[in-house]
Amino acid sequence: MRMVKRVLLLVVLSGILAACATPTVPSNEYLLMDNGLQKGQIHPTKESAVRLMPIVVAHYLAGNEIVLVTESGEVYRSQNNLWAESLSSQLTRLTQQRFEKVLPNITWFGGQRFPASATALLNIEVDNFYADLNGIIHISGRWQVISASGELSASNTFNVKTELQSDGYGSMVKALSRSWFDQVLNPMVQEIAQVLQE
Repeated sequence: MRMVKRVLLLVVLSGILAACATPTVPSNEYLLMDNGLQKGQIHPTKESAVRLMPIVVAHYLAGNEIVLVTESGEVYRSQNNLWAESLSSQLTRLTQQRFEKVLPNITWFGGQRFPASATALLNIEVDNFYADLNGIIHISGRWQVISASGELSASNTFNVKTELQSDGYGSMVKALSRSWFDQVLNPMVQEIAQVLQE
């Protein structure tokens, strides 16, 4: 019995020593930030309730690694630069916050909550959300507003390309954030406001 305890102790100690001897590279975690939330322009609409579906991202974007994609379609996943929260949940949460601010007459429901009084459903799908090796941000996808009766009220695509101003993952995340809010959501808000004014 004493021999088993000694062997077990040696195994545990050797594991601890091996872990201490292996260098670990610290990882950086990033969140998208809506720095323009307080300055967002209010758009008048009639009072209504809309369900924002969880934003769907392409499968290659679903992990926590921040990705770079080459022109030939090679995907590079950073092991040390990660999303602190899944991209889908970040985009959904921040989009709902922006819509609540700039479309205040609309009650926005997320997740599974969907009241009987809801007049529409908003669906957003993201195909691309990355930088390439030439320093260009790529964001693309589509959105649809579907009425309570199931009819398509409005839809459009988005395809944004923006040049990075500086190198590094921090700069890339800032550029992705800015492009999402300024070049994807702002035009979307204007179209949704027109549809929900009618």
